[in-house]
Amino acid sequence: MQPVSEFLKSLPGVAPRKAYTLVMEGDLLSRELKRDLHPRSDSLFDLVTVIGPDAAAAIFQAYKEGLLPMQKGKSPQEAPEAEAYARDDEPLREEIRERKRRKDCVEAVALMRESDFHDHHLMNRVFFKNAGPGPGSLTLAGIPVHKDIRGFSSNSGKTIGYESIFTWTGSDGVARSSGSGLPFEAFNRRNDEKRNWGLHE
Repeated sequence: MQPVSEFLKSLPGVAPRKAYTLVMEGDLLSRELKRDLHPRSDSLFDLVTVIGPDAAAAIFQAYKEGLLPMQKGKSPQEAPEAEAYARDDEPLREEIRERKRRKDCVEAVALMRESDFHDHHLMNRVFFKNAGPGPGSLTLAGIPVHKDIRGFSSNSGKTIGYESIFTWTGSDGVARSSGSGLPFEAFNRRNDEKRNWGLHE
């Protein structure tokens, strides 16, 4: 889905910052339509909001009616890119349904699909909720999946970074794995046999 800011930029002549504030904080959209504005991802560090088809259609209509803040001397005109985004709604609706399914997987693991196993953020949330914070095993989409955790100490020894690894045998009989990748602590002196001398135990 497209970020709200990018959708607004596809409306010729719109004052994008003022329009963004109106969309996000004003009363241009009803409470129901604002539910069609979604976080781009589950990351706490990703503050981008993306727009669904119903909100896009409402904003596009407001643009045609001259209800959006415009740049000086500008007026609404043809906006084929924005119109196509709002009109071709089924792919967007399918993406919204898929996002909801993945979110609901944490509470209802029966919704998990084998294709989800490569998303380690989702897998971590599913395992934490249903198997606890440490290593564990769950049967997901009819497949036994195992979670292992490796810890890497900081040079001071006061903190630990963790790598989570998920392993399973796929429905095609092939052994597979996914994981978070090594934390930055894995590359420091304490975790390098050639450079770990002189550190406190």
